[in-house]
Amino acid sequence: MFKLRKGLCSTWLASLDPTQEEVRVPLWIKKGTMRFPAEKETPVIMVGPGTGVAPFRSAVQERTAQGKTANVLFFGCRSESKDFYFSAEWSQRVEEGELSLFTAFSRDQEDKIYVQHRVKEQSKLLWDLIANRTGYFYIAGNAKEMPASVCDALKGTFQSEGGLSSEEADQMLVAMERAGRFQSETWS
Repeated sequence: MFKLRKGLCSTWLASLDPTQEEVRVPLWIKKGTMRFPAEKETPVIMVGPGTGVAPFRSAVQERTAQGKTANVLFFGCRSESKDFYFSAEWSQRVEEGELSLFTAFSRDQEDKIYVQHRVKEQSKLLWDLIANRTGYFYIAGNAKEMPASVCDALKGTFQSEGGLSSEEADQMLVAMERAGRFQSETWS
């Protein structure tokens, strides 16, 4: 990164001075929209680059506490050494057999690698989890280009591994969404 980036909310919070005046911070809790399968054996595939990984952290914690270990996470960020959120926790869960982790660090090499590239690389695994084991697929994070790129990579998996046409791949994704097996929670 060339210039220091400051968060909008954290910068505002840091500017508050409770010694000068009473400070009130308005906040609310909004119930998440993602619903995870109740069945222990049902795999979940989560794509959460950057801060999009936050809802998946709590989902993985809850699922593993319930003995649900069919968890696959695709995490991406700019740099492994600077933004790999919860890396120690993910590593521990991988070691304990509770999580399969695929990472994409876009600025750590000359050619940028994003989560959608890792999704494409794992097409055989994803097809098996979705088509043969009725897996669920989740996306969380920035709503710019990432969700569409991940969906394109997923539909490419349906075509390459399942032999579906482009139209059939589109229909499969729509059917998964209607059944609650494809869910997206993104923001801009």
